[in-house]
Amino acid sequence: MDTLLAIFTRVILPVFVMVTIGFIAQRFLHLDLKTLSRFALYVLVPCMVFTAMARTTISPYEFGQIVIFYSITMTMLYGISVLATRALRLDAAASSSFHIAILFTNCVNVGFPILLLAYDASAVERGLIYMILMQIVLQTFGVYLAARGNADWRDAARRVAQMPGMYAMVLGLGVNAFAIHIPPVIFDPLKLVGDSILSFLLVVLGMQLAEVNLRGQWFVASVATFIRLVVAAGISIVVADVMGLQGITRNALILENSMPTAIFGVALAQEFDTAPDLITTVIFISTLASLFTLTVLIALI
Repeated sequence: MDTLLAIFTRVILPVFVMVTIGFIAQRFLHLDLKTLSRFALYVLVPCMVFTAMARTTISPYEFGQIVIFYSITMTMLYGISVLATRALRLDAAASSSFHIAILFTNCVNVGFPILLLAYDASAVERGLIYMILMQIVLQTFGVYLAARGNADWRDAARRVAQMPGMYAMVLGLGVNAFAIHIPPVIFDPLKLVGDSILSFLLVVLGMQLAEVNLRGQWFVASVATFIRLVVAAGISIVVADVMGLQGITRNALILENSMPTAIFGVALAQEFDTAPDLITTVIFISTLASLFTLTVLIALI
């Protein structure tokens, strides 16, 4: 019990204090959350992804391990999500929102601070690779899932091409691979903007939670939350052990893959009008539930 309490007060609680600040601020200020979400999606994410890709020091072997882990767990979770939407008989828009809620985690605005507080900067570096992989899938398959709820595949593909994060990844990778020097006067401001995403999205998450409407969606959202937090954690532990992952890499990947639903999912759902109320409710429930599930998970791994 002492261990769980220590983990909760040292790692989990500081993160949720910032979320609470955003929650309280929104109650009084009533800011335009769609504008804030678009700012994160179109400005902060590309800056963070580009600067991260340009400076990452993860070895090719370890990078490959992370890619394999992410690919396996993502495929398994998507299969479970498909079965769940069929069992729940959700329509196209709700199914798209459900899939996004299951597949994409709050690996940045909740994950990074927790990794830093639970371990150290090396854990965040592994989490960063996880985030890059998730962003690749989010900016492609995730955008397709969001857009297809209200558009055909051609329109969804066009929307994918409009997402800047994917181009930032390719550009950053090229800078890293060819050791291209970027003057500090340019790189440092980009990194500062990208780094601001951590505190920004924690506060925005609190603002989003202040706007949640739980009526009529509790059961579906609860199912999605259970898959996102409990099933995903179980799958992550099994896959990590089968792959023989050890140490900080194992712990960082298990935690990142067991975070609550990503706030980026709200940005996508709002951008493409794909059942945003459902995914916002999942974020609300999964974020609150993760106070306990992450505390236990950190103690177990």
